[in-house]
Amino acid sequence: MRFLLRLSKPKEDPLNKVFVLIKREYLIRVKTKGFIFGTLFLPLFVLFIGLIPVLLGRFAGEGQKQIAVIDLSQRVFNPLDTYLNEIKTDNEGQPLYQLERIETDPGTLEAKKSSLNEQVEKGEWDVFLVIPEDVFTSNQFELYAKNVSNFDFNATLENAVSNVVSVMRLNESGLDHELIDRLIQRVQVKTFKVDEAGAKEESSMASFWISYVMVFLLYMVLIFYGQFVMRGVIEDKVSRVIEVVLSSVKPYQMMAGKIIGIGSVGLTQFLIWIGCLFFISSYGTVLLGQMGTGFNITIPSLSIWVFLSFILYFLLGYFLYAALYAAMGSMASSESDAQNLQWPAVSMIILSFMLMLFVVVRDPTSTLSVVLSLVPFFSPILMFTRISVNSAPLNQVILSIVLSVVMIIGLIWIGGRIFRVGILMYGKRANLKEAIKWIRYS
Repeated sequence: MRFLLRLSKPKEDPLNKVFVLIKREYLIRVKTKGFIFGTLFLPLFVLFIGLIPVLLGRFAGEGQKQIAVIDLSQRVFNPLDTYLNEIKTDNEGQPLYQLERIETDPGTLEAKKSSLNEQVEKGEWDVFLVIPEDVFTSNQFELYAKNVSNFDFNATLENAVSNVVSVMRLNESGLDHELIDRLIQRVQVKTFKVDEAGAKEESSMASFWISYVMVFLLYMVLIFYGQFVMRGVIEDKVSRVIEVVLSSVKPYQMMAGKIIGIGSVGLTQFLIWIGCLFFISSYGTVLLGQMGTGFNITIPSLSIWVFLSFILYFLLGYFLYAALYAAMGSMASSESDAQNLQWPAVSMIILSFMLMLFVVVRDPTSTLSVVLSLVPFFSPILMFTRISVNSAPLNQVILSIVLSVVMIIGLIWIGGRIFRVGILMYGKRANLKEAIKWIRYS
């Protein structure tokens, strides 16, 4: 009878248990205020730092400045006044800088400066300038103000006086300053991105920063979500919840559920961020161009292949490092133990980011860049960087994916054996020698 009952008992599907664990890990994190705030914060923060300075510069305005000028050379004031009236005007075309000549001579200069200092302190003048008699040879003048940290304002006055003095020197030498300006005018480069569809004009700096932001997101997710896996293991271990769960599931099922569940949380968050970036890249070709800001920021368009590669290498990198972090979490008995154990994984992530900056970005097609991008621990960042700059052939991309998958399978197998023993150990932190024993005998 007992034998018949055993035969009639339905066999539980191990995949169903893994799915239940994945659902648990996913929902308890997605429903938190921290997840919702973090998901919305990054797009809003990027929008804030990108738009607010431009809008402030457009609508706040510089405001009219009252400037007193002591021109001991008796030659600079008039052309300086004319020059500033031409380059600095408000929205209605009125001069922003109101200059007034202050007459004095070298004998009464110090007394006049003291008087002007008091007037500046009272707010009667925003600033006063002292242009020395030998300004054409000394190449210096003095600026007095309550606030000397307004670098844009100071630079405007410095450039104005310098241009006026330079033009006067050229006129006195008999040379045509307009001809000289044309002869020494800088030559600018226009960059074109070449792909299968042909060549398209695109800013090299803008393309670099778009790629850099995406690589930086990969860098952050590999660190943070790997640590989330480790902390999740430690929390369940310390609270003894894991003992209850292990009574109905196997250790490898729990490890898979935790890794995939937390990874799904990260993927959800990044899909939202990528959607925002893709929308801006595809439909925001010219940003702020119609707002009268004076800025014409061309946002480079990114192909769907780049976005798909981002998701792919996010998954490969996450599963690779999450297996490491889960094994390290099972070996630790507290957060402090985990901090000491995680340095190998963190070091490899940081090293891959540094290699991206100092090796791959400089020459993505070099032998060193190709070899490093094929190393599974470096591939998520380095190979994606090469893809984003159109320097990774398809065969190299496929090879990096295959190597990464093989490494992930191997790490999951090793991590599962460590996880199976370490998850039930309390009171002390396991060392590398003990972890190797667990791999061999578990």
